[in-house]
Amino acid sequence: MGYRWQNSFRHFRGDVEQTERLEERTEVENRLHLFDFSLSYQVTPRWSLTVAAPFMTVDRISHRNETVTGSTGIGDMSIGAKFWVFRPPTESRQNIQVGFSMKLPTGDPNVTNQVGPNTVAVDQSIQLGDSGTGVSVDFMTFKSMQRFTLFANGAYLFNPKNTHLPSGTNIVAPNPPGIGYRGYSGPGTVYSVSDQYLAQAGLGYAVPKITGLAFTATGRVEGVPARDIIGREDGFRRPGYAVSVGPGVMYSRGRNTWSVSAPIAVRRDRTENVNDAARGSHGDAAFADYLLLVGFSTTF
Repeated sequence: MGYRWQNSFRHFRGDVEQTERLEERTEVENRLHLFDFSLSYQVTPRWSLTVAAPFMTVDRISHRNETVTGSTGIGDMSIGAKFWVFRPPTESRQNIQVGFSMKLPTGDPNVTNQVGPNTVAVDQSIQLGDSGTGVSVDFMTFKSMQRFTLFANGAYLFNPKNTHLPSGTNIVAPNPPGIGYRGYSGPGTVYSVSDQYLAQAGLGYAVPKITGLAFTATGRVEGVPARDIIGREDGFRRPGYAVSVGPGVMYSRGRNTWSVSAPIAVRRDRTENVNDAARGSHGDAAFADYLLLVGFSTTF
């Protein structure tokens, strides 16, 4: 099980923070609790099968008018396989794992809330799913040297589907071509089904005389590209990325492993989307100051 907490409230246009949003109390804030449950079956020493199901609850607060919307439920599940390039355990204390999975559209992409007299689709950033079937590729590698371990991992989600118009609202007509160019995401907005990526690397240190305890230092980058590798990118999206660095701790005892880390943002950039580039505009997006990541795993 993995848990992620983040509070996104600092607005950026490009890599420049829009500090006036906080000063004027016009910021939009997302408070996210994300749980990721996964189960793996070791078929052979090199091959394993994995199924994962995220569950999230998130509130979106518009401080300009003190409007609160939210969503709670299962997100998009995935099922896939992973394999070690070298048969473990390796004498050189290093290995590479490669994985691939199918992302299934199990999360509701049409979450609605009652806002005044209207039933409206919640913002794209807090929808439970994106309506697309995607393919993800990932890797993990490590190299152990006495008490130190170098490690890296990453994943890229290919989302070929182009757009999605949330249904179930009392405003269903999509915006004209080039929707979302003002940075607006709300009723009647056609959403872009976007690719996503994550990469991180770091160093772990096994503490002497305390078996199973290790400290880590990790750098990570995660985000949404402006253009997909496969498919088009019509519709509204908020592309951008965040770079974070931070400490962590891991503890293993028997079949159980616990981990906690708190990456702190050092760079945030809301890049131009396709419509921004075409119209000479540049929307913004809210980012968090830090993440809280907690993990637990057990084998049986």
